[in-house]
Amino acid sequence: MRTSNPAASPIYPDRDLEARCEQNGQPCVATREPAEERDGLELDQLTEFHDARVLLRKWKAARTLNSLPLYEDLVLGSLGKLADEIAVVRNIGNEEPVIVRAGNKFENVVQRNCNLTPLSSLPVNYQFSISTALDCARSTGSPGLRLCQSTVEGMISTVELVALPLASHWEGEFFLLFARPREKQVDLASLLINSTNEGIMALSCLEERNGQPLDFMILSINDGAAKLLGSTVEKLRSSRLSEALTRAGFRRGLRALRAALRTGDHSSFTFEYTAEKHKVSIKAGISRAGELLTVTLIDVGELRAREALFRSMFDANPVPMVVVAQQDARILRVNDAALRLYGYGRDDFMQLSLRDLRLRELGGGEDDGDGDVQAGGSCWTHEAACGTVLNVVEYERDITVEGVPATLATIVDMTERARAEAQITFLAHHDPLTRLPNRTVFTEALERSFSDFERGATAFSVLTIDLDGFKLINDTQGHDAGDMVLTEVARRLVELAGAEDTVARLGGDEFAMILSGCSTREACLERATHILKALDLPHDLNGRLANIEASIGIAVVPGEAKVPEQALKFSDLALYRAKKDTGSAVRVFEPEMDRVESERRSLEVELRRAVIEREFELHYQPIMSVKTGRLRGFEALIRWRHPSRGLVPPADFIPLAEEAGLIEQMGEWVLFEACRQAVDWPGHLIVAVNVSARQFGSDRLVGTVRNALDESGLAAERLEVEITESVLLNDTQDNIEVLQQLRALNARIALDDFGTGYSSMGYLAKFPFNRIKIDRSFVRDIGDNKSSQAVIRAIVSLGSSLGMDITAEGVENADQLEVLISENCSDLQGYLFSPPIPRQDLHRVIEAYCGPEDTVCEDKDKVA
Repeated sequence: MRTSNPAASPIYPDRDLEARCEQNGQPCVATREPAEERDGLELDQLTEFHDARVLLRKWKAARTLNSLPLYEDLVLGSLGKLADEIAVVRNIGNEEPVIVRAGNKFENVVQRNCNLTPLSSLPVNYQFSISTALDCARSTGSPGLRLCQSTVEGMISTVELVALPLASHWEGEFFLLFARPREKQVDLASLLINSTNEGIMALSCLEERNGQPLDFMILSINDGAAKLLGSTVEKLRSSRLSEALTRAGFRRGLRALRAALRTGDHSSFTFEYTAEKHKVSIKAGISRAGELLTVTLIDVGELRAREALFRSMFDANPVPMVVVAQQDARILRVNDAALRLYGYGRDDFMQLSLRDLRLRELGGGEDDGDGDVQAGGSCWTHEAACGTVLNVVEYERDITVEGVPATLATIVDMTERARAEAQITFLAHHDPLTRLPNRTVFTEALERSFSDFERGATAFSVLTIDLDGFKLINDTQGHDAGDMVLTEVARRLVELAGAEDTVARLGGDEFAMILSGCSTREACLERATHILKALDLPHDLNGRLANIEASIGIAVVPGEAKVPEQALKFSDLALYRAKKDTGSAVRVFEPEMDRVESERRSLEVELRRAVIEREFELHYQPIMSVKTGRLRGFEALIRWRHPSRGLVPPADFIPLAEEAGLIEQMGEWVLFEACRQAVDWPGHLIVAVNVSARQFGSDRLVGTVRNALDESGLAAERLEVEITESVLLNDTQDNIEVLQQLRALNARIALDDFGTGYSSMGYLAKFPFNRIKIDRSFVRDIGDNKSSQAVIRAIVSLGSSLGMDITAEGVENADQLEVLISENCSDLQGYLFSPPIPRQDLHRVIEAYCGPEDTVCEDKDKVA
């Protein structure tokens, strides 16, 4: 026997039912409060029927604290007249609930014979409502009430369904189910009619003595119709229609109504009247239903306003537009833009149909993604009045014009668009300057060459070509001259290429070629050398001749490259080797190049770690004064002490740092560290720090120098910032401003590698450097090359006249020293005096060249 605690859990009502009850003006009897908290709000108080409340009280009276009322006690022989409105539902395990007994009135309510009937045989609305009532009663151990709506003879009725859980000696769950319709019902027709904003009227005819229709009486009217006629339902119901129309300012409607009554045909008419200074446009539709007429009223004012707006937008639209009747394709309207496109006068154009303009369909156009509103365009050739053939796309949209089904055709002339698309397509695949294929096209061609080779085609080779010294042309002669060089190089490469070869510009001054049939190392070298000689010929830059050399890297297929990406990579590695070795050379890829490149990449990764871990240290090379023979100062040079490699040569990691974008960060560290260490030297010694091109070009250099001086406490005049000539080629005025800001800090400024650049004299005239450093290449040849000695003499003379110190770098022997002294060079630097030495060894050099009174300050940072 089933037992349950009636207050064990809250009631969770059907939310859809709750919403339906509220929408129909009925109270929702379900509650989310636990049963024990519903003080005074019991189901027997919420049900509409006294009999149901009596039944609920009986159920409560039969219930004990821990058990439900027994089916045998409550149902058998004790229901009286309620038995006709009650059904007994039995549920065994997971089987479908079955109605084992039902009274006549219950069966009338659910419109089914219910005895020994499964719940699924009932109409769906009763299935759902009864199931939820049973679930509620089962889960709470208390009565559950649900409302169910049904339609009978045009009336919407609300039925109360109360499920009472019962205990029984027999197997399964038992429920007592009470069902009765509430007295209040809703007229379905009234509900539907009043739910629309459109006007609806039912009219009966008022006949004359001879039986002819004289007027009409308004039998029924909804709020929408009353509002459109400028009145209310109460005033218009049972009144004469002629009076309503007269009040609305319209008298001609009766004629159309009489005709509809006589013929039985559906008809319509439109009338207008002015209400509160606004014109109202009403469309009336008339239908006959026996001896009655039904009239629908629709406000078409907004529609007419939209049509007026359409006409104004249509006529003034710059896009050619035509309105065509759907029945026979005749032209109903045309705008001025279409007349201009086709070259017709308006009267002549209106005599045509769209078929007269069409010559041939070219195929589908573009779908705009909104198939319900506008189909995709179709491509056609049209003929203009003068016979010119136009390529157009027709975009069509269905509309209604003055009640006639029509099509709005928008005509797009594709002539200019096709030309623009062709240009866009070309630019997507070609370099706009040289008109050569770009990297994308070259990659696709390389993939095809590999596929053809795998299918048995001849071998081929990949060449990458880079111009040597191209940046110098841009820097010294401008980008227009650089563009002329690139265009001429492209022209020469195309002339040198065979019919099956591919030439492309990959970007910047880098080109590439696929040489079909060039399958041996010897053949590739021969062709590449021929290309190199052709590119080396002078270039005419607006009357000025310029020699542009190039370097070429080659990857032969078949070879080490197994896929297109490898072929391009290997030719790049060969090109890198050609530029690194001598420049203006040809190199064929060898596996050793890949090993070197892998090692370089590995070194780059380690260099990035070194920046983070601070694996760098400073070494210093002395700067000697010729006049005094004493120490002038030191040049700070960065060194990398690798954990396993030891000291890495600067030539190995400085270029790598520049390529990897690390040189600026490393340069800043050198500035701060050199100033911090130099502050402990004797006060008359300077420290020279090199500044890279990237550092000089950034907007942080001046601030970095200022911060390094402030943090270290080093006197600004003891810091000498060395600028190489190569960084001064561009942006002359900007460079001068940076130099002036450094000078404003009282820092010394030296021009390094003097004599190797291209703008030295100009900068010496514009800015007074503190020092000029003669490049070591002139010092190296000073003994054997009289030209080098002459250059040194000229530099010394120029510097002396401008009041600048002159330092010669790379002094390695006594002969060089003797010549430099004889030429009155003021300062010297080189291995003859000392190689770069670590910080901890500086005291020996200072004591040797300065005297015992000039020593390094002893502190905890003295020894590295």
